[in-house]
Amino acid sequence: MNHTLSWGLIVATYQREQILPQCLKLAVEQTRKPTEIIVIDASDNWESTRDKVMSEIATTAPDIRWIYTAANQRGLPLQRNQGLDLATADILFFLDDDSLMYPDCAEEILKVYEADSDGVVVGVQAALVDALPSDVVVEDEQKPVGWKIEQWIPGVVKLQRFVWKHIFLMNNEVLCVPYYGDFPSYSVPQPLLDLNAQFMRIFHGCRMTFRRDAIAKERFEPLLLYYALNEDMDASYRVSSHGLLLEAANAKLHHFQSNSGRLSRFVVTALSALNQAVCVRRYSNDLKRDRTRFYILTSRRVLAEFFKDGLSRRWTFPQLRGILTAFRYAPAIFSLPEHELADWYPQLQKEFVVQGKPPILSKDWSIQTAPVRG
Repeated sequence: MNHTLSWGLIVATYQREQILPQCLKLAVEQTRKPTEIIVIDASDNWESTRDKVMSEIATTAPDIRWIYTAANQRGLPLQRNQGLDLATADILFFLDDDSLMYPDCAEEILKVYEADSDGVVVGVQAALVDALPSDVVVEDEQKPVGWKIEQWIPGVVKLQRFVWKHIFLMNNEVLCVPYYGDFPSYSVPQPLLDLNAQFMRIFHGCRMTFRRDAIAKERFEPLLLYYALNEDMDASYRVSSHGLLLEAANAKLHHFQSNSGRLSRFVVTALSALNQAVCVRRYSNDLKRDRTRFYILTSRRVLAEFFKDGLSRRWTFPQLRGILTAFRYAPAIFSLPEHELADWYPQLQKEFVVQGKPPILSKDWSIQTAPVRG
């Protein structure tokens, strides 16, 4: 007999005071209510946002355990780990602050977990949809979208998918270096297939959920402080070593992709590759093999970013420059002793984010801090 599971929402947020309340409101209105909502806010004005949320949303759901607190340290993985330490629910939803759930999203995800009689499922992600939930209006600026493949070769579906995945590398599995050797292989039990659940190798961070005990064994990578792209890929890949990851196709969620607080394309691209190098360095069971894999993948990304910049008419080629810059700094990640890397890499990220350009390195890889602009 299946037992009823509790679920809690953990949201790590920064400068998203316009859309965060909408995310939380939709969580409160789920057909299966959360038992707890935990918000870890790194914004300068976090208290005013907290007061608004607690007075306008929390008061409508007094049965929910609410924790709205300041981040101990800014950084998506650190904020998520802080929320994890405070959580008590069986299933934890790690959603972005601009992830908007359809009314039965949580219910559909919990159906999958509760049908898992053998306890093999460690994570379930929601299914992305393009449309906002009904009657939802968002008063926020959306991230600008560049060139889309559908605009180039309309109607040629198979070729589109091949180009999108293997040339432009717009696929998380292709961008992941499996540093345990390969991706774990599992068969999906029939009761879960009947619920329209599909096997996944890794997760997309805006819509992932885990069993609390599974994510607590791995946690999120703490060295990815200032821009945490690939932290979802890394955490879900490590969790997959403990069991099955699935997508619940009936659990719908819209990722709004707010433009608030975003970094430049150059910085994002450079740090995305360098973050992956850090995860390879930290977790690979064969560093020589996976360092080679990393450099091969990053070489392929040079071509991919060139095409994406060009087809989007970004003539300064920010993403191409970002991936080329990553090549310059990756050798330090693989050569520095781990205790030095733990201090060096957060400082490198900070220089990228604050200055918006590559920091200067000396011959021994030490970082020459530039004066803050403005």
